[in-house]
Amino acid sequence: MQKYIVSVSKKNNSVWKIYFYDENFEIHSERINPLLIWYYKLKKYHRKKGVCPNCRREYLLLTNWHDKSDWCPYCLDEYDEYDD
Repeated sequence: MQKYIVSVSKKNNSVWKIYFYDENFEIHSERINPLLIWYYKLKKYHRKKGVCPNCRREYLLLTNWHDKSDWCPYCLDEYDEYDD
């Protein structure tokens, strides 16, 4: 299962949790070990809204510190049809 981590936070009583999206973009939470906090903070994605300059559609984009790609999912689907 692919996890798109969007938040690492501390709840009361020193309980650390991550909040993440799964493959179907449903939000979930999970309790984590405090030793893994920095690992999950490095894996964290940021939600960003983008507008494609070609098709002018708005889309939700998940990026993190090492993957700054901003490909439009609508334009990529159109190009995939022509590749077949």
